[in-house]
Amino acid sequence: MADAIISLILDMLKTTIVNKAKEEVKLLVGVKEEVKNLERNLDLIQSVLVRAERKKRTDELVKKWLDRLKEASFDMEDALDEWRTAVELEIHGAQNQKKVLCNFISCFSFDRLGARRKIAVNIKEINRKLDEIVKEKDRYELRAKEIELPRRQESTSFLDASKLYGRDGVKTTILSYLWGEKSKEEAGDIFQTISIVGMGGMGKTAVAQLVYNDQNVKKHFDNVIWVCVSNPFEEKTVAKAIIQGLETLNLGQASGLESNPLQVLLHRISNSIKGKKFLLILDDVWAANCERWESFKAPLRVASSGSRILVTTRDSKVAAMMGSNPHQIIRLEILKNEECWLICRDIAFEGKDKESCKILEETFSKKIGNRCKGLPLVAKTLGSLLKSKRSKEEWQSLLDSNLTQSDIFASLLLSYYDLLPPVRRCFLYFATFPKNFLIWQSNIIGPWMALGFLGSDGDADLESKGEEYLRILVDRFFFQHVQVTKDGHVVNCRMHEVVNDFCQYLAENEFATKEVKSNHFTIDWAKHRHLGVTVDEQRPFPSSISGAQKLRALTTFTGEGALTCEALRNLFNQCRRLRVLDFAWPDFQISHLCEEIPEEIGKLIHLRYLDLAHSNRLERLPEALCDLHNLQYLNLNGCKKLKQLPNGIAKLINLRLLRTNGCFALTHYPKGIQKLTSLRKLWGAIARADCNDAKEFSLADLGNLKYLRSVWMKVVGNSIDKGEARKALLQNVRELRIYLAGNIMEEDIIEVLDPHSQIRSRKFYKDFVLDG
Repeated sequence: MADAIISLILDMLKTTIVNKAKEEVKLLVGVKEEVKNLERNLDLIQSVLVRAERKKRTDELVKKWLDRLKEASFDMEDALDEWRTAVELEIHGAQNQKKVLCNFISCFSFDRLGARRKIAVNIKEINRKLDEIVKEKDRYELRAKEIELPRRQESTSFLDASKLYGRDGVKTTILSYLWGEKSKEEAGDIFQTISIVGMGGMGKTAVAQLVYNDQNVKKHFDNVIWVCVSNPFEEKTVAKAIIQGLETLNLGQASGLESNPLQVLLHRISNSIKGKKFLLILDDVWAANCERWESFKAPLRVASSGSRILVTTRDSKVAAMMGSNPHQIIRLEILKNEECWLICRDIAFEGKDKESCKILEETFSKKIGNRCKGLPLVAKTLGSLLKSKRSKEEWQSLLDSNLTQSDIFASLLLSYYDLLPPVRRCFLYFATFPKNFLIWQSNIIGPWMALGFLGSDGDADLESKGEEYLRILVDRFFFQHVQVTKDGHVVNCRMHEVVNDFCQYLAENEFATKEVKSNHFTIDWAKHRHLGVTVDEQRPFPSSISGAQKLRALTTFTGEGALTCEALRNLFNQCRRLRVLDFAWPDFQISHLCEEIPEEIGKLIHLRYLDLAHSNRLERLPEALCDLHNLQYLNLNGCKKLKQLPNGIAKLINLRLLRTNGCFALTHYPKGIQKLTSLRKLWGAIARADCNDAKEFSLADLGNLKYLRSVWMKVVGNSIDKGEARKALLQNVRELRIYLAGNIMEEDIIEVLDPHSQIRSRKFYKDFVLDG
């Protein structure tokens, strides 16, 4: 959404231009005041972004104001990036590279003699643009004040069990936990906590209602209490709800709750349940505050053994925080299409005659079942909308319409707004992937980093922050299928179709995926900043595109041989602002790229992420690739015919990941790799062990790469120069995979490298091709 995107850029402006200006222009008259004015303008704009985002849904003028602000923000970020790049090139003595800099805002180009004057001019120009935007905000009543976020409608314990389908198995499992014996691990606690988890719309509340209304449950427990918690978790509110639930048989006792402090309320709860066996159902819990929950749970320990707490939540971290063991965390899965139809039918057919219902069911049952995508909430929403429709034509018209404004997205919005702003903007990037696409961790964290979503380029551990953000989204159930390692790292994920639609809805045109099925491209390139393009097999990628000058991220999903040299040349000439360029295709057998990359790629000075994986026909990389000073991520995995890396690769000083595993024609790494001191991951490296070669990368050169965390490498040579090899110093490496060639043995490598104990994963291979 616009507020997340703009806020990101404004943060960058404040930390980059303001701080840099303070360093460079101390002696210039009037600049100090300009810097203060810039900071003031940025703060004023950021203070109203949330309110503007809400108002734009109903006010077209506010939407246009946000669009103008977004365009200005992107332009300023691009200009500052050019200026910063030129400064760094000057520092590294690479003046010959400055010829590749774009000049769409000429005052940002770097000049040693006139740097301070030009920075001052830049600040004034930025302030001029921001002044106009700040003045307009008052016209639209965009005053800074706290905005109330959408809240979920309060749930109750009442349920018509005859209209709940597909959850009998889940109910049986929960009942077994409710009156089952404690495990040894739980022996020290009076009660167990069972959690029902899942994304919004999966029917967690309905399952909890089903349990609450079961007569055997009412007989088994002395007290059964229902509390709708929602967001935020307020101890006094929840405490009062529990007291009211406990004392419903004598309403007079539940008086005077408003004036009582929390301590008194908790004592009242403790006295009411002492020696009794209770079931407390906490519906829709969001806050994962361990201290708050532990202090709240303490008064409940006076209850009788066998008491239970049943929690529903959208966050698996909340379930763990509240004390549920892994086997007592029940994740709701999607329903079958037939079950979704039954839910929809019970609502839609109310008040209709049997003959009409029979016709409608024969015509639409399968269509509606498929449309629901396994979500009970979608089925209920469709049922409510179809209830007033009686003819086949009316039903068909509604099913053909866009249902994005329905309660489906309103429910998901609660989950979206509960995310931190940095995680929200990361979530939006998923709108560039097609539906049901398998997304690998590197295909999402790399672009997040390249686009600045994880912080500035200089941050030491952006990759860990990206993993943390991805894990947050996984824990909130934004994905349908997730593969996770034993230590909790996300390997890949697949987004539910409805969540993908929701993501597209939020992103509007800023992030989008487009599908092309004909020779005539209908994409309006000028509308989009971040784009995924799927081209049907046997269709070529367009040899010329128009209006894509502002594109910042492009991922292509194309067929065999779709990207010709001419198409690439035109793409590079026009899309000079690209930060992400992903040509990787999930089908490893398809060779979608041509034999070589045009020299024009060197013009993409903003580029930080380049994925050429599995380009089976690619034989060489141009030296111009080394002009990409900002490049952080270069993936050449599976480029089977690639014979060598560029000689000037040492100029890629910001490179954090280099992958060449599966490059079978590659015989050696150039010596310049040792100068890539920003590297965190080096996969597929080739290192000489028998000497410190003057031209080829050797084991000793690893010692220069102090930030390396993960190394996969092939060690070549028939012997080991132990003195040189000991210079490798793998002090920060956590993952080490080595393919041993020739006569080198595993024990020899361990002896000379002497890796530190913090290496978590160490593997050695003999007569094995390190690939994938």
